[in-house]
Amino acid sequence: MAENPLVDLFERIFTRTENFAKGVVFDCRHCGQCVLTPTKYVCPMSCPRQLRNGPCGGSMNEHCEVFPDRKCVWVRIHNRQDKGGTSLPPLLRSADPKLFFTSSWLNFVRGLDGQARTPIKYLDLGSNRKALPPQTASPLEARLKSGTFVFTSEIRSPRSGSAAFVEKRVEVLRGHFDAVNATAFLNGHPSMPSSVASAIIAANGLDPICQMVCRDYTKTGFISELIVNAMNGVHNVLCLTGDYYQGDPAPKQVFDMDAALMIYEARCLRETGTIAFSGDVVKDPPKPFIGGAINPYTTPHNIPVRRIKQKCATGVDFIQTQCVLDLPIFRDFMRMYCEEGLDKELFLLAGLPVIISQKAFEMLPGVPGVYIPDSVTQRFAGKEDIVEEGIQYAREMIEEVRAIQGVDGVHLMLFGLDHTVLPRVVEGLREA
Repeated sequence: MAENPLVDLFERIFTRTENFAKGVVFDCRHCGQCVLTPTKYVCPMSCPRQLRNGPCGGSMNEHCEVFPDRKCVWVRIHNRQDKGGTSLPPLLRSADPKLFFTSSWLNFVRGLDGQARTPIKYLDLGSNRKALPPQTASPLEARLKSGTFVFTSEIRSPRSGSAAFVEKRVEVLRGHFDAVNATAFLNGHPSMPSSVASAIIAANGLDPICQMVCRDYTKTGFISELIVNAMNGVHNVLCLTGDYYQGDPAPKQVFDMDAALMIYEARCLRETGTIAFSGDVVKDPPKPFIGGAINPYTTPHNIPVRRIKQKCATGVDFIQTQCVLDLPIFRDFMRMYCEEGLDKELFLLAGLPVIISQKAFEMLPGVPGVYIPDSVTQRFAGKEDIVEEGIQYAREMIEEVRAIQGVDGVHLMLFGLDHTVLPRVVEGLREA
């Protein structure tokens, strides 16, 4: 703030006038570093997560996950940037908190917001990346690059410090799956961190995928977890936005970056040994095999393709999809995916449900980003032996998706608590 009282008063009046006017016209949230030009005059800070690149995976029917009665901010932006098209969107930087609640116009005149407003230059990663030899120590990467159709699943981190909880599930899944996600902080609730669960999984002979979400990590915390993973022999990371905390009162949610920026940080560190946001050089940097997620059911259907192209450009190696229940829509998505040449750059694992609990099935419509066709609802409604039906349905879906061009494996999502059914789902299919 200026030292001259008159200048100080002028700046206060000017800032409040600007904030009021832009708030009325653009729903401005007063970040002080306006990016309205690349977002075609829709303020990304009006997204409840304040994502600078989006949308999140919970956007359905063009509406917001957090406020379903509102149009998704990032759907509006994508439609204005390239309505119906599949061009590569610009990669916007995280907002600099030092500039919040200041005048973006004055910051522009003074040159204080130049970096914050300038999109990040994408990394030069070449083309046909799937054909390259393995770039990391990840067994999952080696399996995928050998042409093997892979099978992955999940182990949910306990809300305790029990290593035995994780070890018991590893014992069940080892030998049947190529890798498993260590899911943590489900719905924003505390649990054993994914990095800790991943270390236990690795120590017990199964390849872990450390799952980290923007909702819970600052950039500093994220880079630190990558270093911890490297120390513990954890070679895969899955970068997610994270679902929105449901509860009252809600804890402070971080969103210091979005999933695309998280991927960029991890890949920049791997390629250059430099932390992108700080410029710090890391000796012997971690080199993770980097995953991201996509929801094929986000509409309009060109938007998930643009989003996945952005994640590809930021350096993602593999993609896990949201739960696939409607095959015709998924096939349309994969057709667009292959038309854009993404099947030559990224490995894609189709997320498939294993439904073994009536209660879990009834909760499924409330999972952000999940679309359930009527045929699936009718199939499971009132089933007496839902376990056997769920196993058979998952096996049928595996056979269907493995025949789709561009699908390199499946990721099984268990809707229920009994992990012992998962080996039965894949029995005889791994060798098919």
